[in-house]
Amino acid sequence: MKKLILLIALIPSLSMAKTVSDLKSLLEIAIKNNPEIKLSGKEKEISNYQFKEAIGNFLPKVKLQYTKTFLSDVPTYKMALQGLPSTKFSVMEKNFYTLNLSLTQPLFTGGKLTYNLKMKEELKTVSFYQFQETVLKVLTNVKKDYYNLSEAKSAVEIAESYLQAAKRHLKDVKAFFDEGIVPKRDLLEAKVRVRDAEEQLEKARRTYKVALEKLKNDVGINDIEIKVEKLEYLPVNLTEKELLHLAFENRPLLKYLRSLKKSTDYAVKLSYSQFLPNIVLNLSYDRTNQYPMNGNFDNTAVGITIQLPIFEGIQRFWKVKEAKTQKAKAEISIKKAKDLIKLQVISAYTALKAAEARIKTAKIMVEEAKELLRDSEERYKEHVGTSTEVTDAIAYYVKAKGYLNSALADYNRALADLEYAVGKSMARRP
Repeated sequence: MKKLILLIALIPSLSMAKTVSDLKSLLEIAIKNNPEIKLSGKEKEISNYQFKEAIGNFLPKVKLQYTKTFLSDVPTYKMALQGLPSTKFSVMEKNFYTLNLSLTQPLFTGGKLTYNLKMKEELKTVSFYQFQETVLKVLTNVKKDYYNLSEAKSAVEIAESYLQAAKRHLKDVKAFFDEGIVPKRDLLEAKVRVRDAEEQLEKARRTYKVALEKLKNDVGINDIEIKVEKLEYLPVNLTEKELLHLAFENRPLLKYLRSLKKSTDYAVKLSYSQFLPNIVLNLSYDRTNQYPMNGNFDNTAVGITIQLPIFEGIQRFWKVKEAKTQKAKAEISIKKAKDLIKLQVISAYTALKAAEARIKTAKIMVEEAKELLRDSEERYKEHVGTSTEVTDAIAYYVKAKGYLNSALADYNRALADLEYAVGKSMARRP
């Protein structure tokens, strides 16, 4: 009974969703759970197996074959000696077995095995960098989702403070209206402002819910509770030229395309090797009881096979053409990727600097709006200001906080895009 009570007590804690409150932990969870990363990881494993398979082509191939044969009839040989009856002899047994053990070892393949191995090795490297590029892309999406969620949460908090300020002002206006100090117009205006604040809050909550689901989807797990932190401003102290240099050195996309180009070099050499001969060493051992009166017959053979391709249509020529075209395609892909990365760096860096300037302006706006709201509320309470001044000050303060929140979110999203373009973390704490 005690064990049952203990188990029941543990059930809520076992079913409770894991709470994550920092971006670093979310990124770690995404690496383990995101389906796109998992698929890319499997492709990396497959490429590794293909490389090991290419190594196995250098090893000898050993085969064992056993055959049991049952014949309905066999040829016979008649022999007759003078004065003796004729005698029949079977040429072979009706029931016999054959055992064959063979070993084949390639001695010369014109580079086919070597170039194939080197090509598969480069393709394994390609798969590794493709995996890194996939991880980088997914983590960038998670970062941007996190910043979107943080922005949405701050928007909810701003909307809540807007509603509180509007209700507080409505309370003051109603008290003055009941005393006959202010006209009904002030009361109606304050009520409209409260309804507007309620609508803004509901809209902000819906946006937050969508952002939360998007983040969970990209992380790859739904049974999780996420608590976002306030957005920070982490400056990047590198020039555009320095960032481009880092991007061309670190971006996995370029690394895997360069490895792909190397693999096409080996593919061209492999296509030419099809014109060269193959030399193979063959060893075999045979054993059978097929022949009467011989018992078990053994035979060992050693042979060298030379295969020289003379004519196989024109398919080998087209394979060379195909390999060269793939090589040219890889070269074009590298140039295209460099142009794309350059555009990504410039776009993200420009957006980063624009958001940085907005942050500085927004901070000043928030401080001014806070002072304006405080002054407007005091003037209204002293009956030297109007209700419109207060509601306008509330709206301006909310707008300023929203502008700062949006600027911080844009900055962090641009930073995430820049880190994706460069292929590494760029921010530094001030």
